[in-house]
Amino acid sequence: MKPSSTPQIQRLEVRSLNLELSESFAISGGSVDVAELLLFRLIDATGNIGLGEAAPFPAYDGMTREAVLEAIPRLDFSFLEDSPPSQEITESLSWIAEQWSVNKVSGPLLAAVEMSWWDLLGKFLQKPIWQLFSDREHSAETGITIVVGDEDHARKSAEKYRKQGFSDLKVKLSGDVQKDLSRMIAVRDAHPECRLLLDANGGFNLADALSFVDELSALGLEVDFLEQPFPAGALEENRELVSHCPIPILADESCTSVESLQACFNDGAFAGVNLKTQKSGVWESVLIHEAALQSGRTLMIGGMVESPLSMTLSAHLVRGLGSFDWVDLDTPLFMKEHPFMGGIQFDSGAVQLSAEPGLGISLNPNFAGWADSEWIPVWQREK
Repeated sequence: MKPSSTPQIQRLEVRSLNLELSESFAISGGSVDVAELLLFRLIDATGNIGLGEAAPFPAYDGMTREAVLEAIPRLDFSFLEDSPPSQEITESLSWIAEQWSVNKVSGPLLAAVEMSWWDLLGKFLQKPIWQLFSDREHSAETGITIVVGDEDHARKSAEKYRKQGFSDLKVKLSGDVQKDLSRMIAVRDAHPECRLLLDANGGFNLADALSFVDELSALGLEVDFLEQPFPAGALEENRELVSHCPIPILADESCTSVESLQACFNDGAFAGVNLKTQKSGVWESVLIHEAALQSGRTLMIGGMVESPLSMTLSAHLVRGLGSFDWVDLDTPLFMKEHPFMGGIQFDSGAVQLSAEPGLGISLNPNFAGWADSEWIPVWQREK
């Protein structure tokens, strides 16, 4: 399908947004009580607005909102004066990524600008983003995260999520073998039928990881996968664990691009990948999806501590691309309040999207949190 033209962008603006969480989102690298986000909006000549979000998570990779803000003045936004070089939909969607890459621009910043463009393009074409990929609508069911905590917290979380209808529980591991095992037992006791997904976020060393998987086996605890047991560069440790471990190992921090994905797969260290738009950018995530499928590997989609805005974009990818073995789009459920209207909705674990064009999401102008910030111009078309 070819559009007759594309939106003529007039300006780009950013705004900070703090969203308080209902509980600390804790992983092996640390925790966060407030999601410190950066919103982007692209405005075209007709007044349409495309929204985007940068959602850095310092406990994940050290990236902060301040670092994203500091990077913005160093970027060249002049290409926004022009239209995409082709009217093909795929060329339009990849336009921002062709100017930058995740190797030059941090994942959250790249994702935010791309997201705002995709939202604007969808509104211009009067199509929800997922329809830009496919006429077939894929369904999705998200799991939900049990953050790092003690055994009692794990049990209560599993009981709550069982009653709420979630069938996939993603348990964040601390790297403390006995503590994590006791938490696993508590989760399994509280929700015997759930699929258990384990995520270490690089918190193990090799000896502890080997001990952990051996004791899992001895206890008869079945799990779908173990995600990112070691820090990003530890491919040798991953290969050693794979040779002793019947549990599939998924890459997260080790894979930020197609190039790094191929390195992970070629070395035989990982059975699959968890793609995230906030670590790789949006178009690169689409390419990772394609490369993983071509390699016959398993696929998950997840995120940082993202609001309904960013998670709505990921839900559109699931809806349009399909072929995900696991879906983890739950972080909006950890937020006490937010200013977003429309977008991703949850019916137990079922992910729902509206048929509105673009992301199908807008901002509530009466949200109390707006008092703490204002829109700041980043770029404007020369008159």
